[in-house]
Amino acid sequence: MAKTDRQASIAPSEAPALASLPRVPIDEVMRIFLTKPGFLLNRIDQIANALYGRLAEGSETLAQAEILLAIAAGQGRDQVGLARLCGIDTSTTAIILDNLEVAGLVAREQDPRDRRRSLPVLTSRGEARLPSVQAAFSKLQTELLAGMDEARREAFVTLISRIVAGGDNGAPRWEEGDSPFAAQPSFLCRRALQICLAQFAACVAPLAITLRQFSALVILSLHPGLSQVEFARVFGLDPSTCAIVLKKLATRGLLEAVRAAEDRRKTLYFTTEAGREQLAQVQPAADRSAARTLAPLGPEEFARLLPMLQAIVRRHAARLRYPGCLPWTQEQCHETA
Repeated sequence: MAKTDRQASIAPSEAPALASLPRVPIDEVMRIFLTKPGFLLNRIDQIANALYGRLAEGSETLAQAEILLAIAAGQGRDQVGLARLCGIDTSTTAIILDNLEVAGLVAREQDPRDRRRSLPVLTSRGEARLPSVQAAFSKLQTELLAGMDEARREAFVTLISRIVAGGDNGAPRWEEGDSPFAAQPSFLCRRALQICLAQFAACVAPLAITLRQFSALVILSLHPGLSQVEFARVFGLDPSTCAIVLKKLATRGLLEAVRAAEDRRKTLYFTTEAGREQLAQVQPAADRSAARTLAPLGPEEFARLLPMLQAIVRRHAARLRYPGCLPWTQEQCHETA
C-alpha cells in the first residue's frame, strides 16, 4: 500500500516519538551540500535562469533565448540539429520551438535540400527581437561571474570546460565545435550539470533513484521531521516539485509521512528503515558518480573550482524565489530548524 494512503492509519503516539529523533542543525546539513558540485551547479542553473528573466526585455526564457541564438547562427539546422547545438533533447527542443512559434518569433520553412523536413527560421518579429536577446544573454554571462576578476573568470571557464569535455555518459548530445555557446559560463554550467546528472543516473541505475530524491533522503536522515514547505525552503525548490519528490519516496516506503501533532493539516516526513538502507546503498554510487564527473580535474584544480562555484551561489542565491537554507542565510536556517 502506498505510504500516502497509510497516513490516516498512523497511531497518534508515533508522531511524538518520531519528532524526538536527534537532529543535525539544518545549516550544518546544508554545509555538506555546499561541497557537492551537483548541488552547486543546479543552484547556478536556477540562478542563470532567474538572472536572464530579469535582464530580458521580452518574455522568453533562457532556454528559448538559446534556441533563438542558435537559429541566428545561420547554419540551417532542423530541430535535431538545433537540439545538438544547444545540448538538449529533441523532445524539449520541439516544445521550445512550438512556444516560440506561438509567440510569433519563429516559423518553419521547407528545407530546399530535403522537402521531407522543415527548418526553423526567425520571423521578422524574431529578427527584430534578436538584438535584445543577444544583449541580455551577453549581460547574463557578465553578471553570473560578477565579483571575479578577469583571471578568475578565465580560470573558471577553463575548469568548467574541462568537466564538459570529459565525457557526457548519457547527457543530451552536444556538438561543441559548431555551438555558439562553447565559451559561455551559463551554458557550460548547465552542461556540467547535465553530465553530473547523467553520471549519477548511470551509477545508481539499478536502484532507480534520482539525485533530488537521494538529496531528500540525506537531508531527512540528518534533520527528520520536515514538512513539504520546510523541505522546499531548505533545499531551494518550489513546493510543488518538492511534493512530487517526497510523495514518490513515501510511496516507495522510503519515507514515513506523519500528521503533525500540533497541526493535523501539516504532514512531516521521516526516513524509514528501508529509506536508511537505500541511502547506505546509494551513497557509494553517488560518490562514484561525483568522482567520474570530476575526473578531468586534478585535486588542486577542483580545489580552485569549488570556491568559485560557492561564490556564484553566495552572490546570487538571494535573487531566487526559493534561495534555499544556506549557511550565509542564518536567519532562514534558524527559522526552519
